[in-house]
Amino acid sequence: MTPDTLLRTQLSTAVQDTTVPPGLADGAVAGGRRRRRRRAVAGGLALAAVVVLATTVVQIPGNGPLGRDGEVASGTSAELADGLAWARGLPQGDPPALPFFGEGGLWSEGQMHDTLGEEVNYSYPPQEVVGGWLVVTGQDEERLGLAVMAPDGSLRALPTGTSVEGLGDAGVVVSADGRRAAYGSWVVDLTTMQATAVPHVPGSGADDAGTRIRMVGFTADGLVYEGASFDEGLGATWLLRDDGTTVPVQPPEGSHISDADAADVAVRYDYVGDTDTCVTTYLLRGTAWEEWRSDCMGQPLGGAVGVSPAAEWLITDDLPRVWSIADGRWHRLDMPAGVARAQLDAQRGGAVWESDDSFLLPVADRWTGPTSPEPEFVQHVQVVRCSLSTKTCERAGDEQYLPVVTTMWGTSQLRFAHP
Repeated sequence: MTPDTLLRTQLSTAVQDTTVPPGLADGAVAGGRRRRRRRAVAGGLALAAVVVLATTVVQIPGNGPLGRDGEVASGTSAELADGLAWARGLPQGDPPALPFFGEGGLWSEGQMHDTLGEEVNYSYPPQEVVGGWLVVTGQDEERLGLAVMAPDGSLRALPTGTSVEGLGDAGVVVSADGRRAAYGSWVVDLTTMQATAVPHVPGSGADDAGTRIRMVGFTADGLVYEGASFDEGLGATWLLRDDGTTVPVQPPEGSHISDADAADVAVRYDYVGDTDTCVTTYLLRGTAWEEWRSDCMGQPLGGAVGVSPAAEWLITDDLPRVWSIADGRWHRLDMPAGVARAQLDAQRGGAVWESDDSFLLPVADRWTGPTSPEPEFVQHVQVVRCSLSTKTCERAGDEQYLPVVTTMWGTSQLRFAHP
């Protein structure tokens, strides 16, 4: 979702065993060999880190353009306010194709479902699956569960005992048809709720912090995941095919499959001093990796946000410019300079690919409360859709007026799961 999306999208790249461009938050996407501790951070501790990473915003007194029905959102910044004003002036487009928790409940295809039970955890974005949406249940990071929520609000819990106890790891990936989910060391058939253990699970005596299964994602050929054997905390990459057999699919040296990207896309970043960054993209064809494109950007890269599903575009913190992997050059969206960077910095990411051509970016007046560790505030947020074929942006659905609560275990800010 990645329920792993909440901070894994923001922190996971920080702890990969490859050189990944820093940016968004300097500590959120720095390279290094800290990956052996990545799962412990991104699973059990990721939600607590939200509070630590929250930025302080400027209080704006008096009346202003950010309120709705006479209300004004205090605690915003000028940059965020400008972004919301810009988003409000865009032409109206279709609602987001991805579900999210927003004003009043769960939103999907423009419809709001308000029959959510108290056990549903808003800190983790929902993901569409067969029969409804996959959601996280439980409010304590050591007692999280997964369930399929039907449109009437009823919940079908995924099999118990399939998560690592005590670490609160809600990392989960879902197949394109929404019929299978993989998490912990299990694959679950969501139509029957039958759980099957994946091969290459580390032994019982292995160090949890350095030998954790990492579910990467599903491809047309099966499930890609990292399992045994482990080398300094780095797992071997496997493809689990539908017939139950596995084959190694280790990405090319120096490249990495990001949690924010498709499971069949690996990227390597090579820096030329402080003057240039070269990007090499690989595609998994069956069981073999093939180089797709390799080009230099002509500048140092700050932060990489996500590769499009077809590996043709790369969102970076240089928005409104987007890097074309397909033709090796920059393209500029019709977006004011500075708008996207302020939103990306405040969210530590936030942009999510909706399709091969378009991505979604929540644009809000604020992303944090005035106090900690339990700030409460109202967030005015307009989701924006930007199309790479037209280089234009539009409003994706209606503006959301969203009460937000952030605790040590999570935040109910508007977020999307990476599909």
